[in-house]
Amino acid sequence: MMRRRIERLGPALTLVSALALGTALAGAAAAQPRVEERLGFAVTGEVTAIDAAARKITVKSTNDEGVVYTVDASATIMSGSQKLALGDVKKGWTVVLNGQDDPAGKRVTYIKVAKAP
Repeated sequence: MMRRRIERLGPALTLVSALALGTALAGAAAAQPRVEERLGFAVTGEVTAIDAAARKITVKSTNDEGVVYTVDASATIMSGSQKLALGDVKKGWTVVLNGQDDPAGKRVTYIKVAKAP
């Protein structure tokens, strides 16, 4: 008796399994495409050159002789609790830079003045 019930349920179970698989595949097809994540960086070093008009800053850290970074137009620049403009930053200051690697180079989104002579 039990065997007959199972035999009768067989096609129904197959249909339910197919519907479940179809739903799972439809959900996967509608998934968002993967966006490549940008790599972040943090650098501490001495400002060796600055071009406020071009929004470029060169910083020499313990790991390199000087790297040119592009400062994002919306970057926050702080010295203590005081907000600065890029033109206020001076050569010889020690700064901490945070930003992201872009295909065009390193883009700074935050600058903190660690030491100003």
